[in-house]
Amino acid sequence: MESFAKLKRRGTDLLNSFPQNMPSLPQVQMPSMPSMPSMPRMGGQGMKGTWQHVAIPALPRSHHSLDIVAGNAYLFGGEPGAGKRVDNDMHVIVLPSSGASTDYFAVRAKPSPKTGDITSSNTTVVTPGSDGEGELQDPLTEVSLTTPSSSSAADSESEPSAASKGKGKGKGKGKGLATSDVPSPRLGHASAVIGTRIFLFGGRTSNDESSTIDENGRVWIFETKTHTWSYLDPHHSSPIPPPRSDHAAAATDKPRDFAVKPMRLRRTGTWKEWAEGDSAEVGIPQRPIAGSIAERATDEESEGAGFGTFIIHGGLLADGARTGDVWAFDVHASTWKQLPDAPGPARSGTTLALDKSRLYRFGGFGGFEGEDGELGGHLDVLQLVLDEFNDQNSKGDIGVFARGTWESLVAPSPIPTEGVPAAETTGLTAPVPTDPWPPARSGSSLSVVQGGSGREYLVLLLGEASPGDDEENAGDFHSDVWAFQIPPIGGTAASITDAFLQTMGRKTGEGRWTRVPLGPFDGDEELDIRGPSPRGWFAAAPLGDLEENAIFVTGGLGSDGTRLGDGWLFRLE
Repeated sequence: MESFAKLKRRGTDLLNSFPQNMPSLPQVQMPSMPSMPSMPRMGGQGMKGTWQHVAIPALPRSHHSLDIVAGNAYLFGGEPGAGKRVDNDMHVIVLPSSGASTDYFAVRAKPSPKTGDITSSNTTVVTPGSDGEGELQDPLTEVSLTTPSSSSAADSESEPSAASKGKGKGKGKGKGLATSDVPSPRLGHASAVIGTRIFLFGGRTSNDESSTIDENGRVWIFETKTHTWSYLDPHHSSPIPPPRSDHAAAATDKPRDFAVKPMRLRRTGTWKEWAEGDSAEVGIPQRPIAGSIAERATDEESEGAGFGTFIIHGGLLADGARTGDVWAFDVHASTWKQLPDAPGPARSGTTLALDKSRLYRFGGFGGFEGEDGELGGHLDVLQLVLDEFNDQNSKGDIGVFARGTWESLVAPSPIPTEGVPAAETTGLTAPVPTDPWPPARSGSSLSVVQGGSGREYLVLLLGEASPGDDEENAGDFHSDVWAFQIPPIGGTAASITDAFLQTMGRKTGEGRWTRVPLGPFDGDEELDIRGPSPRGWFAAAPLGDLEENAIFVTGGLGSDGTRLGDGWLFRLE
């Protein structure tokens, strides 16, 4: 038997002989790897925006509201011309998606049924090509082929109450409470979305500030599921914000998780009743009783429930003065509470945007003559916090409150600005003198859109650059677009990326404004190439889940005093 050393040597010789005994392989030239595309530099370089014209029926107006829910844009109120007002129809624009074209219909104002039976709401839909009203019917019901009798829009509109005619000039203490079950025609109101419902507050009936609608703190709610109106009047113990117009609004779905009392065990008299439990009502797993669970199901947006917080700020009061106060309406409790006043001059025509726990404000009109009346130079931030409780038996949300006071990010200046509080809780950093900053403006829009890697941006669109003297000379307007990269919340992909770049000594672009280069969405479309004309006092809303980087814009006031009726999609790319 050979020794282990001889076996090891023989195995080594055998392995060394393999390269000589194997045939030579042909020389294969490996293809060169393509060069990786250069990543866009942070800080806004590489960012661009596109405009796409959206074909919609002409809806010329300004000072109206626009909200988007599930791919549908809901347009309400506004002013079609000097001294005129529109009806109180809700105009619904089905936005284009997945190759589908735009659609449109209008809904007459109808109150929500008190019984909660949505089939009895008798919603009225007015199609673009019909002369009359078409009642929504069961698909299996026989439909007459004769044209229904037409009814004038004036008959379908609610008669303005004493408050909407300008007689309610009080500070919201019940002098001019409207009694209608649907909102009257109005302009200069503000709205926001919570869940699937649109919340609306304030407004006026004409350009005269004395026509401010006083509804004693009432918040209107448009139910997008049933296309009907309901409202919430504040609790009798709640403070009430003064009536106003040309204010801004935002909303959050907090508080939402309310305390639920633990279920009480049903007392039983016999062991048989204990063993059977509620099987007589819901059945057993092998033989469930159909419909029993659905019958007990509740809708968290139904009457008497609801969730979220609706926030309003600023505006023009009934006496002609402007205000800088901030109010929050708790939907579940039906109560108003006042948050800290925003810094700077009182203003109307300002913008609000709410991103997670940060409430942002930019611009507005201070009422001064000339360009000094347009406000800017500050991006103001209020940190919000959700208060909760836990008493060991139950836990839940209490409400949304302010954490501290407002903080301001000030436009860069070679001269140090004194008296401006540092932005510690918001994570904002002071800009350097070379950073760009958007010009002052009012009647614009501020929206939150999503970018890549979890980044979020505030997008500032268009707006009034200087006020006009009269209706024929409406003033000067902006046509630019600005984006502000929101500092990311910790734990997101964007925060990790930015932290890595900062350690490498590279700029991340967070907390900075960037003027967005604009171009057409489709280079073959003339309207896309031209883009929207300069305007202010339009309405805009982000598309949300439909397109996280897109904003829909409608109407507005042009520099020649005409009310515009076109529609546009802006995309941040």
